[in-house]
Parts: sequence; structure tokens; C-alpha cells
Amino acid sequence: MNFLTIEISNPDFEIENCKIYHYRNEDDFRINVFFLKANSDIIDKNWKRFSNIVAANYQTSEYMSNKEFDRWNFYIVYMSKDKVSKELQNKIENDKFSSRKIVEDSYNNVFNDDEANRLIIKHITNADLKEIVEETLEVAISEYIPKNGNLWKLLLDEEKLIGDRKAQEAFVKKINTL
Repeated sequence: MNFLTIEISNPDFEIENCKIYHYRNEDDFRINVFFLKANSDIIDKNWKRFSNIVAANYQTSEYMSNKEFDRWNFYIVYMSKDKVSKELQNKIENDKFSSRKIVEDSYNNVFNDDEANRLIIKHITNADLKEIVEETLEVAISEYIPKNGNLWKLLLDEEKLIGDRKAQEAFVKKINTL
């Protein structure tokens, strides 16, 4: 699945000190992804307004198909070079109006079509899951070797220590004799 840039010619999207991008796939089902790139202060002041602009201009019957899938697949990714506070990130990402919202902070990559597709895979389509699973299967599991073999032997005994004060004291005495 590849996403292509959709030109934005609406003056409502001209927000000072922000760069705004719109990407959409060309498959039978549509996924719309908007990117707003700005510093965290600008995002804090404008994220709600931007979400409303997207809803008013793109989640309309003129723009969308009648497919239920298309209506539920609107995303906004807010990208900031600086750190976004957890409070702001939670406020944005938990807002359920019109679209799913994602915050990508400490973002220093050059934004282009390849980068947009990478972020879409990372946050939305998870198209890279097959490769991740294959890499995970290659991890070797090594045998656990305890630092203190004598202590480990004590733990292997099937003594029940939970709730038994005398058993716990006896166990601590065993440890102290090592």
C-alpha cells in the first residue's frame, strides 16, 4: 500500500508556522492521513482547530465515498521537533472527534513522501509486522546461569514460604549459612 500526496488548496489550512500535508492511498478502501509539522507550542494552540478544519473540509459527503471503512480511516499526525508534554500528547491522542490523532515528538527527520509512508506504516497500517515477526523468530534464547549456584539450589526446593513465617525464617537461616 502506497500513499500519495494530495494537494491542499484550501486557505483554512494556512496556519502560521505550520507545514501541513495530506496523503491518501489509491486502493479500493481509502485512508486519509494529514500531517501537521510545527513546534509543540504551535501544536498546543492549533491542534483542535486543525482537527475541526479537517472534519469540516474532508469528512464531507462531497469528498468521501459512502463506504463505512473510508469514514473511519481519517488520521492526523502531529509532528514536533521538540518534546511534547505527556499531558498534551494524551489530550490530543484521546480526542475521539473526527479522526484518530497521533503525536510524533522529537521528530528531526526530513519530511518527504518516503518519510510519510514510513510513519503511516509505523502508526497506522503496520504493514511491516511480517518482517518484525521474522526478525523476532531469529533471536536465540540462552540458558539462564545463576550468579550464586548455592542460592539457586535453595530456590529450587518446593518449600512453601508464602504466609508461613517459620518456613521463611528457616529459609533465611539457610541463606545465611552459605
